[in-house]
Amino acid sequence: MNGISMNVGLYSGAAGMRVGEDYQQMISENLSLQSVPGYKQMLPVFSTDPTTVTNRAQLAGGGNPAAVRMTRVVDFSQGQMQPSGSPYHLAIQGKGFFAVREADGSTSYTRNGSFGISPKGQLLTSDGATVLGNGSSPITIPTTKASDVSIGADGTISINGAAHGKVGIAHFDNPSASLQPGAFGRFIAANSSDAKQGPAPNDKILQGSLEESNGNPVEQMASMIQAVRIYEANSKSMKAMDDSQNQLITNLGAHPQG
Repeated sequence: MNGISMNVGLYSGAAGMRVGEDYQQMISENLSLQSVPGYKQMLPVFSTDPTTVTNRAQLAGGGNPAAVRMTRVVDFSQGQMQPSGSPYHLAIQGKGFFAVREADGSTSYTRNGSFGISPKGQLLTSDGATVLGNGSSPITIPTTKASDVSIGADGTISINGAAHGKVGIAHFDNPSASLQPGAFGRFIAANSSDAKQGPAPNDKILQGSLEESNGNPVEQMASMIQAVRIYEANSKSMKAMDDSQNQLITNLGAHPQG
């Protein structure tokens, strides 16, 4: 094995160790957010990056593999629906997202319908962001009538049988392309025009329920074992390459040419 091949092998091994670390980090994040309603787990996508192999090594014809890399994608599949009993807990059965106004005035989107009412009667997320209604306006419910609130499958809010606005829902033709992960498990639209106002066909809001995370803790733990093995395998490969390189240097020193 020549020096060029070993150097590229070391680089590929280091890249593989990095993939193992990134994979473990992603799984840890999935597990830590497993209990957050509506959380969408991250999934790994593994690929090879041929640009990481030097031209010199390629010309040498050593057959050195390209470095492996990992990217993350969001799994937008729906989680299980669980009754919560709270009239302000909402879940979307379908593809829609609740619209939320962040502290900086921007709009984000979430599947976490664990909402509550502020002292002023505004519908808020569990971390205090404003839940938006139709027309991107905050939803205000008179606190004196809070116990008489019903929210229909289409998001219509009724107080004592009288309509009192509507929960704002948006949907995306391709959420994987349109949405980027943001804070608190929410998503940001890369292009605001991608957000289509209103529910998607067949969307239905369930009052008094929450959507569970779509992750599976057992599968996550199995993936963690795989991630650790990826790291260890590449670590051993790097050590073997390093030992071979050291041996080559020792041999050259013991038998100088010329």
